[in-house]
Amino acid sequence: MVSIVFDDGLESVYQYAFPILEKLGLPATVGIIASRVDRGDPDFMTVAQIRDLAKAGWEVASHSLTHKRPIDIPKFYAQENCLLLKPVRGQRAVYEAKYRYEELAGLIENGRLLRERSSDALVRYEPGSYYFDELIGEVIVHPFEPEDAVKQRIRAISYEREMDQSKAVLAGMGFAVTTYITPHNYWTPEMSALSKKFYSQTAGGGDDCNRKGSTDRYWLKRYTVHSDDTAQDIIRIVKEHAIREDAWVVFCMHGIGSNLGWEPWDAAKLAELAEFLKKQAVPVVTIDQGVKLWFAGKGTPRI
Repeated sequence: MVSIVFDDGLESVYQYAFPILEKLGLPATVGIIASRVDRGDPDFMTVAQIRDLAKAGWEVASHSLTHKRPIDIPKFYAQENCLLLKPVRGQRAVYEAKYRYEELAGLIENGRLLRERSSDALVRYEPGSYYFDELIGEVIVHPFEPEDAVKQRIRAISYEREMDQSKAVLAGMGFAVTTYITPHNYWTPEMSALSKKFYSQTAGGGDDCNRKGSTDRYWLKRYTVHSDDTAQDIIRIVKEHAIREDAWVVFCMHGIGSNLGWEPWDAAKLAELAEFLKKQAVPVVTIDQGVKLWFAGKGTPRI
């Protein structure tokens, strides 16, 4: 069987991929970055658009809260240490703190998520915001409650929170999420074990297929589809593994029909692949459907 996964929740998937697959009655899985939804960025799908996909049989999966890798931020809740804030001289209500990790996924002030801004100048005038200067490893913070800033428990988001809160945010939008899609296709045994707390299955990368007897549901393999791949390149993978080997092939795609996103793919190529899958009666399933079939021994669905 075959699964098609669209990472990042880009609007082009709704505009171009959705009509192609819906016409043929083929479902897909869309990995949503929870913090990007309804933020006013037209490059990403809205809640209403995601609901349209879900109503059509698509699976809504978590693609994390902010799309960071586990090696670049604290791993666990227990590692979310409070920032040591110091007042910025000459700037009322603004504070600074050193931060040792390569990236900053976000800040939490007493349970409230601060908004990231693109410069320290913007932070100066906006309570509940921050700016992270990666070059010098320094965070500029304007707390929600600046008069009590030194006592505020402002913490940097961990990867455990990335998995936990992204699911909670999507659930608040009405989506029952069971699948986690790893950002950047990056995964570790430590995070695989942690993901079991929140999800029923996890899909990563690996450029390989999933075979009977050797599939790890918390480390499902995916083939990444690149912009210069032809439809025949992808169809060849389906023929070799899904058809000849009776394996489960999962494809990792991003944007469709536009230049936005990482490794966007042409809509005409997707249509050619979809037509092949339909014509050859290759079962096309979501990740959640695929796991239930793969591990329950119920056989494969028919289109």
